[in-house]
Amino acid sequence: MSRWVFSIALAVLILAAALRFRGAQRWALNNDEIVQVQWSSRSFSDMMTEVRRDAVHPPLDYFIQFLVGRLGGPEWSRRIPNIVFGIATVGLVMILGRWWSSPAAGLIAGLLMALAPMHIRYSQEIRPYSSALFFILASLAVLEYYARTQRLRWFFAWAVLVFLAGATLYFAGMVVGVVSIFRIFAGRRNELRVAWRWLPSVIVAWTLLYSPWFLVIAQLVRNPSPQPADTLDWPWWSYRAQTMATGDYGDETVTLGSWAFWVAVLIGIGMSIRQREVRVAAVWLVIGGALQILVLQIHPHYSDPRYLISALPAAFILAGAGIAALARNAFTVPVAVTLIVLFAGFATPTLNAYYRGERPDWRAIAIYVHQRVKTGETIIATNHWVVRNFGFYCHQLPPLEGVTVEPFSTWHRDFIGPAWIVSGQCFPRQPLLDVGLMKRFPRSELAQVRRLREGERLPMGEEICPHH
Repeated sequence: MSRWVFSIALAVLILAAALRFRGAQRWALNNDEIVQVQWSSRSFSDMMTEVRRDAVHPPLDYFIQFLVGRLGGPEWSRRIPNIVFGIATVGLVMILGRWWSSPAAGLIAGLLMALAPMHIRYSQEIRPYSSALFFILASLAVLEYYARTQRLRWFFAWAVLVFLAGATLYFAGMVVGVVSIFRIFAGRRNELRVAWRWLPSVIVAWTLLYSPWFLVIAQLVRNPSPQPADTLDWPWWSYRAQTMATGDYGDETVTLGSWAFWVAVLIGIGMSIRQREVRVAAVWLVIGGALQILVLQIHPHYSDPRYLISALPAAFILAGAGIAALARNAFTVPVAVTLIVLFAGFATPTLNAYYRGERPDWRAIAIYVHQRVKTGETIIATNHWVVRNFGFYCHQLPPLEGVTVEPFSTWHRDFIGPAWIVSGQCFPRQPLLDVGLMKRFPRSELAQVRRLREGERLPMGEEICPHH
């Protein structure tokens, strides 16, 4: 590796680190993070009971959080493992881009991913997405290194890393397994012929190692889907095209920067027709993405772009390859530069909004109520969402003498003020609309704090705040 390539790669990693550490110590935990922290703070057996019952994710990321929690430290320190995984993933994208295409392709791919709002968000969340992407990238990089060195220990390291990806995120294991098998098949007559012979044994080993989790998967399959399958119309595609490029969850219109990114990806896919290694990235994005969509159509989960995240790094590798190809021709260098500038230019305002704190902050809501509630008053949490998020931070504050917290599930009588009503994730209906509003927290899942004055009655059976 030349000195200038190393210097640029180091600069990209420093940028990735700065963007992923920024603000991580300031933000409160959100709903899913709260669940993972609560479960991983229990005994190991209790944690595993909850993870099996939930059946949404395999347990490896919970294991990591279980260990981190035992080390102590401030709340935000639980984010450090995924931040480190996120930074390492950017480095691995540069390595794979270099090996599959060119040094320039690797650097461009790494730069784009370092700036990607979606990857920054999930590098900062206490959820399995960042660690799963790391294991995907690490397994493919190790497999590629084995193909170059023919050292068998790297082949076994690849097999372990694929298993770890599957033990972190269901789709991660499925996607990296398919992509790895395609890569081995493509090189079965040359550099990966030994891997091709060993592959059936590795698949058996994966099956045996994963077998303790098969009953959980069976339970997941039997559970009813929480919502109908998505309609794969243009709004569905455009929302994901924007969110997975320069946008965030609040964006709906595909920006010019996102269009530039996907044009670069299409150029990279076109290159895969002639370049076998780039073809691996194309299979990763197209086939891997299609398999995830297919599973979600058969057994739908909540509609969210993050469930396609296992295919996301391939898009950056393809975009890097496409832009690097344009940069090799003097006539198309301006086009290559324009695509990078457009991506960075439209990702920047998204990141600025993200860092301004447009995130749920139930800690602030708990502090607001805690400072105002008085002895003899009641706090009413209006749905499961509020019980979990508000309750998590409320219980961390000093206990209030003579103050009762009533979740909606125990609401079997009329409430008579004075009381505090905390709602979120809903559009309150009568008679709540007649109750005096104290404060809105629109960035925290439409949260509102309302005051039931002394003597005011909230009748039993009224639908305060349905959770949608």
